[in-house]
Amino acid sequence: AGYTLGGADILRRAMGKKIKSVMDAQKQVFIDGARKTNKIDAKTATAIFALLEKFAQYGFNKSHSAAYAMLSYRTAYLKANYPIEFMAAVLTSEQGNSDKISNFLAECNAMNVPVLSPDINDSGSDFTPIIQGDWGSIRFGMAAMKGVGEGASIVIINERNANGPYKDFNDFIVRSADKAVNRRVIEALIKTGGFDSFGEDRATLLDCLDSELAEAESTRRDREAGQSSLFDMMGGDDADDPQKQGPSRKTVPPMPMTEKLRYEKELLGFYISGHPMDAYEGLDTVIDTFFKPEDLVNFDDRTTFRLGGIISNLQIKYTRKDSRQMAVFNLATATHSYEMIMFPDPYEKNGSRLEDGKLALIHGQIGRRNGEMSLTAHEVFDLEQSIPRIIQRINFILHPHETNATNFIETFRKMIDVEYGSTSVNLSFLVEKQIVETETAQSLTFTITGTNYKELRRHPALAGVRIKAIPVQPIDDRRPWERGKKKF
Repeated sequence: AGYTLGGADILRRAMGKKIKSVMDAQKQVFIDGARKTNKIDAKTATAIFALLEKFAQYGFNKSHSAAYAMLSYRTAYLKANYPIEFMAAVLTSEQGNSDKISNFLAECNAMNVPVLSPDINDSGSDFTPIIQGDWGSIRFGMAAMKGVGEGASIVIINERNANGPYKDFNDFIVRSADKAVNRRVIEALIKTGGFDSFGEDRATLLDCLDSELAEAESTRRDREAGQSSLFDMMGGDDADDPQKQGPSRKTVPPMPMTEKLRYEKELLGFYISGHPMDAYEGLDTVIDTFFKPEDLVNFDDRTTFRLGGIISNLQIKYTRKDSRQMAVFNLATATHSYEMIMFPDPYEKNGSRLEDGKLALIHGQIGRRNGEMSLTAHEVFDLEQSIPRIIQRINFILHPHETNATNFIETFRKMIDVEYGSTSVNLSFLVEKQIVETETAQSLTFTITGTNYKELRRHPALAGVRIKAIPVQPIDDRRPWERGKKKF
């Protein structure tokens, strides 16, 4: 087509960068140049340029294609035939990249591959495949934990390989506690479930950690000095008895699930034992205005939304103009995370309610500008306290099996006695694929919470549930002097 080197480079760049406007402009240049330079007719030149346009949409040379095809085939084979080992390797390869790890954990869940919290007798430094018969699980790697790291994990693993699995918490302290495995490392392992397999609660181990460390240090000093205990001299029969080793345990309340999840999020970067929003499964579908980021395109600019989730990555910022405080944070539902901004005026009223790790209900507005979507938060409420106010009515649909149905009603009756409230309740039965309504007293109400709803939702008698919530109330974002006017 008679291109100069410079002209050809413009075409090359447009193809490489997929710049459609430049490709469109070059089409006539190519056709005219082909006719003038080589007497190629317009129809033939147009057909040749069509090949260039097709390649510009997505072009890949054959040697690269063949190589990538082989890699795709091999990884697909490994994923299909060695799913545990494959996903453990994939997770390890992206260790430290929280966004990708989140996606891979979701993929593990979809594949029914459990990803378990760390364990001092199972975990390696990296994500560790644990094969049990025809299936298995993946253990979180100790080196991937905040507060542990590569050095401490190697010490723990080397000791385990040399002298066998750790028998109990005290045995671990005595054998592994040194400069690399310090108090901070042990505390992180406790908080993330590293000792759960020994059957002791995490709160109990945290409570006794200082006394265990002191006892272990005393034991090591005695051994280094060549001293031995009376039990050792009598044959050591009690040395292996965990009930007769270490300081006695104080009875402390078990660690609540919310605290376990908070520690897991802090030290692992993810929730392993569950998700704080699990208790609200089913309620969120009637509370939340949208359920995935793709839904936002269906809303107009300044549409009011309501969304429940966990606040994280809270950052306080200052406006350039007058240095007023505002906030940027993420709100994580059970499946997605959304970035939100709270401007100075709402922050002045609600900023004190923003807190990392808090289960919150956010009222705000969806913004649409130049094709970009944004979420601005206006009001912050405690999620658990908001649910009884939002949920107006629940209809529990039961299987008519006599024993289970009776047990459900008895369980529910006890909840009503303890948590009488404003949410009205109805009971129905699923009979031959038909829902049969019952006559329920209008006075039958209770206070619904994430905890009691989760218990009822998992009851074997429950066939389904219908929930009615109050609509989200539009936010009046007019200035004070505008509020006397009618809003259209």
